[in-house]
Amino acid sequence: MNPPSARFQLLVTLLAMVAIGAIAELVLRAANLRFDTTFYIADSQLGWALRPGLEGWMVSEGHQFVRINSDGMRAREFSARKPSGTLRIAVLGNSWTEALQVPMEKDFCSVLERKLSGSPCAGGRRVEVLNFGVSGYAMAQELLELRTRVWKYNPDIVLVAFYTARDVLNNVRQFNTAADPAESPYFKFSGDRLVLDDSFRSLPEFRRSSMLTQRIRSDVDDNVRILQTTSHVVRLLRIAAAKATLSEDTSAGGGGIGLEDAIYSPLVSPAIANAWKVTERLLLLMRDEAASHNTPLLVVTLANRAQVNPDAGARRKLMETLGVGNLDYPDERLQALGASAGIAVTSLAHRLSEYAQRNQAFLNGFPNTTMGQGHWNELGHRVAGEAIADDVCSFLQTHRPAQVQSAANTPSR
Repeated sequence: MNPPSARFQLLVTLLAMVAIGAIAELVLRAANLRFDTTFYIADSQLGWALRPGLEGWMVSEGHQFVRINSDGMRAREFSARKPSGTLRIAVLGNSWTEALQVPMEKDFCSVLERKLSGSPCAGGRRVEVLNFGVSGYAMAQELLELRTRVWKYNPDIVLVAFYTARDVLNNVRQFNTAADPAESPYFKFSGDRLVLDDSFRSLPEFRRSSMLTQRIRSDVDDNVRILQTTSHVVRLLRIAAAKATLSEDTSAGGGGIGLEDAIYSPLVSPAIANAWKVTERLLLLMRDEAASHNTPLLVVTLANRAQVNPDAGARRKLMETLGVGNLDYPDERLQALGASAGIAVTSLAHRLSEYAQRNQAFLNGFPNTTMGQGHWNELGHRVAGEAIADDVCSFLQTHRPAQVQSAANTPSR
């Protein structure tokens, strides 16, 4: 009897692989095993962006069905032309602003919009808050987003939601914990000038054909459970690799201090000092960009996990390790910059910390994660949104109110 031909053996192997894949797909669907939707696509200007029109699930932190609008915002649809009698606020930020972990109507942007609506400080105008937050964005991307995406909506205020635990460090490549920090734009110093490094655009992944392939692959992944599982494993491996790289570099924080905790101390390595220098110059560029459009800029420093931990003992232990008397340094440094550079800067840390301690409540964490860790939960967003609304009201009443009022009445740019 003649042995099977090579072609026959190949056919049997392929059929077996298809059968195994089909069985695995059925098992995953029967188990109702679901992973996070691929929310992002490659973007030749910003590195990545939310996928316009996407609907999908966030399940790794919280459990939400997420909708992205047609312009790539985690928000409802907005017309580019601002309706008359409208106060429009554009919010820039990272994943804390994007807020995929909570219902859209309960994120701090929505809370801010509801609290301002009908408030005397809005001057009787309708309020619209546009959420431009994207996970992993550093300030370079936020500045470029401001320049390329925001102005067509003719905002009256640009609000930068500044998460100090990452927004300082992510401004330099070596500390950026994005899935692939090489695929991002950065600003870096050339002499005393801050210049854009957008060399990522020459990578093969950002060729037009490659970006189209990525979009098709993402669409397929969202509908095939076995591919979702594979993508999830790849993401976990990338995160583990990033954490390993950072753990090798913890000496950058000084004395074995973790990098995120290093921002609470003025005693830092030259590398972190450079990250601060880049950050402060980027804020000046944001100020100038907003001024060039006659639009006031408000910076709100959000509250980090360590700052709002209701466990006073845990906070004291961290401060003893850092050799500091409080956890206010990043907020105070940015407020000092604002005072000297004409930028309005407010901080949420004390208000959210007082709430968490008074109520012994965790503002971070979800039933399927660890309470006190990760992003803000619904309570955190509510308390933050209400505090930010108070800041915006004060800003409208005391900071260049004539300009804010006139901006509301100008035609769309």
